[in-house]
Amino acid sequence: MKGFRPLSSVCFFPLLFLLALHLPKFVEAIPVAPRARDDLSQQSGIRWTNCSASDKPGIQCGFISVPLDYENNEVGVVELGMVRLSLPRPARLGTLFFNPGGPGVAASTYVRAATQGPPYFGEKVLQNYEIIGIDPRGVGMSHPIKCDPRVYNERVSSFPATDEDFQSLVDHNRALGKSCAELTGPLINYLDTKNLGRDMELVRQALNADKKLNFLGQSYGSQVGLTYAELFPGNVKKMVLDGIVDHTQDETTLLNDEATAYETTLNQFFAWCNTTANCALRGQDIAGVYDSVVRTAEEHPIPAPGCTSSGDSACRADVTAEEIRTNLQSRILFPNTTISESGWDNLAEAIAQAAHGNATLLSSPLATSEDDGEYPSLAIGCQDWLHGATSLADLRYKISMASATAPRTRGSSQTYFYQSHCIGWPAPTTNPQRRLSPKIAEAPPILLVNSLYDPSTSIIWATGIQSQIKDSVLLTRLGSGHTSYQLRGEAANVIDAFLVEGILPQPASVVHS
Repeated sequence: MKGFRPLSSVCFFPLLFLLALHLPKFVEAIPVAPRARDDLSQQSGIRWTNCSASDKPGIQCGFISVPLDYENNEVGVVELGMVRLSLPRPARLGTLFFNPGGPGVAASTYVRAATQGPPYFGEKVLQNYEIIGIDPRGVGMSHPIKCDPRVYNERVSSFPATDEDFQSLVDHNRALGKSCAELTGPLINYLDTKNLGRDMELVRQALNADKKLNFLGQSYGSQVGLTYAELFPGNVKKMVLDGIVDHTQDETTLLNDEATAYETTLNQFFAWCNTTANCALRGQDIAGVYDSVVRTAEEHPIPAPGCTSSGDSACRADVTAEEIRTNLQSRILFPNTTISESGWDNLAEAIAQAAHGNATLLSSPLATSEDDGEYPSLAIGCQDWLHGATSLADLRYKISMASATAPRTRGSSQTYFYQSHCIGWPAPTTNPQRRLSPKIAEAPPILLVNSLYDPSTSIIWATGIQSQIKDSVLLTRLGSGHTSYQLRGEAANVIDAFLVEGILPQPASVVHS
């Protein structure tokens, strides 16, 4: 669920699943209040404009009004923002919709960054498609979620040990949710992924109703793609899902799958450290060093002297053991540095520094404004994922189970984040887990991609989804890390070949990069 950032109040990062994105902040959030029904007549077209004078040629920003509630147009509309990248030559294959993950990640930022940094999209893809990144409702350019940063930054344990701890967690969740509802307005109730699927269909129609949808979704973007394919299977042309989220399993199964995937990848990181000169702890028992750091933090939080209370580097002044376990999931997402994330060499350096009393690189980010990018992941996730715990016993059961299968990480994951921090959230769970609709079989073959050791989207999730979609093909990358396209290796070449030439790999194909 790439793009995920756990709440700093619970010790958190990104995934969304889950990481503080290190992409440049090219796109300023443009808050737009939901409008009355008499504006619905304006939603048939996209209003395109230049984003800024500094953008390279081919970049445009667009806005479209969509219904806040597709079941009741009386509620009003919300304005969505998006960025389009197109080269001077005509896009032979039309438009490629792109969602990089999350939930809560601004696709617009990725698309703009594609012209100003390392290559993200393949050359043939850029030559044949225009790329569009729609910011989901509540994110970036699309009326961003607003919350009280003081409430968000409260330090509350996600892993309660007593009834008092559990009540403190629930009270915090309610207070944060109340602040988000009051500051955001009615949009807080209409953020689920099903709404995003319908929003995408309106954008597709506005661009060219005669052309079907091409889509590349990573991590949470895979859930977006599957949702669209369920709703509008006949409108899909080519779809690639990279890093598969399984939105069909029960709470306990989801937690166990993600917790064990995280722990397995952590063990891969420990093994990697003694195979490369890039690891700051090479030649040492890195697993032992990590365990020692966690034990130290359990006795007393480790200082993070490089953190400040404001600005881009705002983070907690010290780090607990719970926070280390939670934040590490985002730091372990990618073995190699990518356009959005640092690599395992940086993680090794972070552990080495923490072992010497400086845990700055493992600290939790702090929210610094009412529209901070930390908030959307929770607001969207609480409407998509069941969180049925009503007592300390309910959470302790999950913690005990996860600790048995993943003894080092103890269940810390994006799945557990939603299961613990959505308790008491004011908005209803309108899009809970369920089996995929049989209608998805009406879509053309979908290409699924997953790495064998993904700390966020388990290979088990990928195989489970593949089994539910007739004619879909799963490509497995025999390596570590969350998603594969941005690595520009064999998996990316296969994805590009499918998007540009329509060539699907053979079933059960594997690649190494």
